[in-house]
Amino acid sequence: MKKLLRTVRAVLWSFIGLGGRQSDAERRTEQVGFLPLAIVAFVLVVLLVVGLVALARFAAGA
Repeated sequence: MKKLLRTVRAVLWSFIGLGGRQSDAERRTEQVGFLPLAIVAFVLVVLLVVGLVALARFAAGA
């Protein structure tokens, strides 16, 4: 569970672009691994898109 939270944190920091120094970002990536980062990033992007579509539909009153 702790590793999943670390992965989500690394992905969110990379989305926002406030990951700190490059060496910190590289260290987080090495700790987690590429495949888990890619999977979590994909899931978060899908959730973001679904959330934005739902918000747009709600705002449009549909």
